[in-house]
Amino acid sequence: MKDVIAALAIALAAPAMADSYIYTGAWSQHFSGKEYNETNRMLAVAVDGYMAGYFRNSYDEDAFMLARQFTANHGDIQFGVSLGAVYGYRHCLKGWSDSSRRVCPLAVPSVTYTGYPVQPSLMLVGEALAISIRTDLSIFGGAK
Repeated sequence: MKDVIAALAIALAAPAMADSYIYTGAWSQHFSGKEYNETNRMLAVAVDGYMAGYFRNSYDEDAFMLARQFTANHGDIQFGVSLGAVYGYRHCLKGWSDSSRRVCPLAVPSVTYTGYPVQPSLMLVGEALAISIRTDLSIFGGAK
């Protein structure tokens, strides 16, 4: 319920924002044969190229991220990469782990179909391919 209230509050604030999006849900497929959480329950907001959000990571633990998005549009296809930091993993690189949670670097390439206000977004996140639903908040009256 908290997620719905947060999403509604963001949507109501959208008219004051240019280039604003909300990402809801994320479903992933990992490349390794190990069993991971693949329903990542993401809720993120992107405004003017800056993104902040929450998701359940591959280990089914809370994770929070901040990133700067860089994009290039080609017709209705947007290519992008988000660079930033994520908190919530117990290891960042192979061979570097312990039981404490830490801040790790984040680099996520993406491809998004932008032909409609509700847009599928495909992302490469570590060892997983994930899909999320991105909504262009200008549909609530914001300028584009």
